[in-house]
Amino acid sequence: MRPIDLLTFPLVALWQQKLRTVLTMLGVVFGAFVLAASLSIGVGVRETIDRESHRSDISRRIEISPKWNTIKAETVDVTVEGTLSEARRGRIGKTLAEMKQRANPAQVPAEITRDRLTKIAELPHVDRLVPLVYHYGFAMLGQKAEGVQILSARPEDETIRRRIVAGRSFEAKDRREVIVSEFLAYRLGLTTDEQIDGLVGMPLRIEFRAPVINTGLNVYLMKSRADVSREERTALDKITARLPASLEKLGLTTSEAEALRKAAKAVPATVPAVSTEEFTVVGVIRAPKADDPKGPPDRLNVDADVFLPYETASDVFFRGPGDKGRGVQMAVATVDTEANVKDVLASILATGVHARAAIEFIERERFIYTMIFGAMTCVAAVALLVSALGIANTMLMSVLERTREIGIMKAVGADNSHLQFIFLMEGGLIGLLGAVIGLLMAWAASFPGDAWVQSMVLRDIKIDLKGSIFAFPPWLALTVLVFTVVVTTLSAVYPARRAARIDPVSALRHE
Repeated sequence: MRPIDLLTFPLVALWQQKLRTVLTMLGVVFGAFVLAASLSIGVGVRETIDRESHRSDISRRIEISPKWNTIKAETVDVTVEGTLSEARRGRIGKTLAEMKQRANPAQVPAEITRDRLTKIAELPHVDRLVPLVYHYGFAMLGQKAEGVQILSARPEDETIRRRIVAGRSFEAKDRREVIVSEFLAYRLGLTTDEQIDGLVGMPLRIEFRAPVINTGLNVYLMKSRADVSREERTALDKITARLPASLEKLGLTTSEAEALRKAAKAVPATVPAVSTEEFTVVGVIRAPKADDPKGPPDRLNVDADVFLPYETASDVFFRGPGDKGRGVQMAVATVDTEANVKDVLASILATGVHARAAIEFIERERFIYTMIFGAMTCVAAVALLVSALGIANTMLMSVLERTREIGIMKAVGADNSHLQFIFLMEGGLIGLLGAVIGLLMAWAASFPGDAWVQSMVLRDIKIDLKGSIFAFPPWLALTVLVFTVVVTTLSAVYPARRAARIDPVSALRHE
């Protein structure tokens, strides 16, 4: 047979049985569609996770926090009264010891001090170390003073830049500049747009106060911290410092006074020191809104009344009142490349603090999505195998219906290899056409699917995804085409061999 005949006969045979060919091909189209879609989403989601994590440096960050003592009951001396079994005495004794140790204010063996920050910053592959510093104090403008929460911030923080309503964001990490909230400006007596916008460029004095001790005997007003005036806070500090020495004058019994005196041991006997520093206002920021776009979760993006550049905030903290021997609440180290994150994490843990890296969670997400879309790919492969059974059945029926045609081809010189090639070619063509249509359907479905996912993510979690969650790299299209054609061609092997074994004499007599 001529080569052109070997290519023409399969096409003619498929065309003569158009309805059967279409119905057989639908199973292949569905399997190829599911296979292409699952592979595309699997690759696209993995790329989206990588892309979103690289929009910031979140995948190269390590969060550092103080490490608290592990409670060891055997190190605390407690007495369990009563007649109890040894097992119950041991359980109750352990609980009492844990309660006693939890009440101990000195439970932080590894704080993030200036020395520890310096040591971590000098580790190999650490590009930057940002301490997250909280301050409490009073912002003073003229004769007006308001209690404020003060927080360190990065110059490149986009969440702050987007919320600037007057002035600008920080340009450096160590300048004596502040950004204030417009609500604080209002509380300071600025009640017109012109006055609030005019705050930019003005000096703002901030009175930093030592942190209030949360153990022992303290005096509080039933107000939020921001509502406590500077005069009230000063008076409360004086009362707290003088209270232990004044217990006898309060009309208490001896036992009551002694109980409070024990509780007051953790309270300094002097009024906490304060320090006042002046900064230049460079920006006014609005409050965050629910519809503000969000990026990957970022522990550094928190809100406050006043923001300082992070090195300036750190410097004020470590030389401020009551903070010289303490550490900051948290720090974030940024590593040069993802490949070095785990090594740097191990080095930071060796310094005694607690640390964790976002890359651990990102890798976990990658693993979960790989498992999900691996299962989807298996389903698609099973669908193609089921389609292959349909193709084998169709080809067998075709062999039975074309027995006389096969006999004629053998009579005019076609050998067994020619007949096998024709039937294998029919199976391969069904697979090729089905794979192409399935790929096109998956590609077409990616546009409404991508728009739906992006709108849902933006609506529900306020993250504006960049790029598509569907990906169609060349290897994906080639994989779907090759796999589908191989499956459908193999399904035609048995029918092709059966056609080749037909006796031409018997075939010519077949009606």
